[in-house]
Amino acid sequence: MARGPAKSDLRVPAYTLAMPEKGPKSLVALVVTATVSMLVACQAGSQAEQLTDAQKKERLEALYQDYKKSFPSIESITVEELLQLQKGTTEVVVVDVREPKEMEVSMIPGAIDTATFQRDAQSYREAIVVPYCTVGYRSGLFTQELQKAGWDVRNLEGSILAWTLAGLPLENTEGPTKRIHVYGRAWDLAAEEFSTVW
Repeated sequence: MARGPAKSDLRVPAYTLAMPEKGPKSLVALVVTATVSMLVACQAGSQAEQLTDAQKKERLEALYQDYKKSFPSIESITVEELLQLQKGTTEVVVVDVREPKEMEVSMIPGAIDTATFQRDAQSYREAIVVPYCTVGYRSGLFTQELQKAGWDVRNLEGSILAWTLAGLPLENTEGPTKRIHVYGRAWDLAAEEFSTVW
């Protein structure tokens, strides 16, 4: 019986799975493990659908606090604090750091993407910059980089999910929308009135 290489890598987005070194039994074990992992993820997603908005908010806050450990020195801002800041006289620039496919589904009204921000950065130098993503991890990293460069910047806690849980609207190129891209099933924590995609 011919055998393939002793060990090879199967690459899937963001993961590298080592293929078994010996025989079909190891391959079956790998397939079973992968299947169980997918079922657990699906169950977690279906549990998110059963959560109340208050429970989703609690889970979102816990996720953000865990992510914040990766960038402890940055300043954060809540949705409520952002709304108050926007009522003041200081210019506030809200920057969506998500991928284009996420932004196509919806954005916080008035937000700009990172390409626009970076292209016109000097015009925003006197503004307070408030980056956001899905929960706040990617925007936290962006906030950290801007902070190192001397910007007045605050990461939006809970990001676009917190925005929806505060009862605030989203928009896309066609106008207001009740759809939101949540990056993946594990982050399916948008307010009940929104339909989610990933």
